[in-house]
Amino acid sequence: MKWGIIAALDAELALILEAMEIKREEVVYGVQFFDGLIDGKEVTTVTCSIGTINAAACATVLIREFKVSAILNTGAAGSTTSEMNLLDVVLSSEVLFHDADVRFMRDYHPYQESFLADRSLIALAEKCISEMEDRGFNYRVGRIATGDVFVDDLAVKRDIIARVNPLCVEMEGAAIGQIAYMSDTPFLIIRSLSDDSGEDAQGSFENLLERAAKHSAAIVLKMIAAKLE
Repeated sequence: MKWGIIAALDAELALILEAMEIKREEVVYGVQFFDGLIDGKEVTTVTCSIGTINAAACATVLIREFKVSAILNTGAAGSTTSEMNLLDVVLSSEVLFHDADVRFMRDYHPYQESFLADRSLIALAEKCISEMEDRGFNYRVGRIATGDVFVDDLAVKRDIIARVNPLCVEMEGAAIGQIAYMSDTPFLIIRSLSDDSGEDAQGSFENLLERAAKHSAAIVLKMIAAKLE
């Protein structure tokens, strides 16, 4: 088992890199990949930068060049539900694009309107969360919506909710999910809520990014350390 870990921002990957024994560094497409070990497990990590194209490119490199067995995407997201608090965590049941024409998704390869996360990875993440003492957050498993826009407008938020009803929005997950689906690679998106996707989203994101990143990264590290059945 070799894990591939993707984050959009350095702050989202920082704790994972701190825990990593780096054996090799390689730059591909101008992006630095770190290959090494965490708790004796093989891991390749990358900060892909924001957006779907960057995420898809880095997911492809992880799979084709570094031969990872599964991909975890860690980081922050904007909430689109009143049923969760800021800094709670969403585990993806599925990911989809909120800014794509679903007719296009149905009619052309890869013929998917959404991409299902791996059930065994979801189960492992839930088990790891249940074993965390004083974790300071709750979690839900549900839909995550992706688009190439930072959502900080109530009208945009309400439109996304009306159309696809996700638990949160972000800018990379569905692109990773699509590449994982196309290559038959298990994946899971793990996002901690840094803002409410409303008018004050940018300030909240900046203030809570580090704390949100810690919650997501803690789950990733426990998953890597876990003994797989």
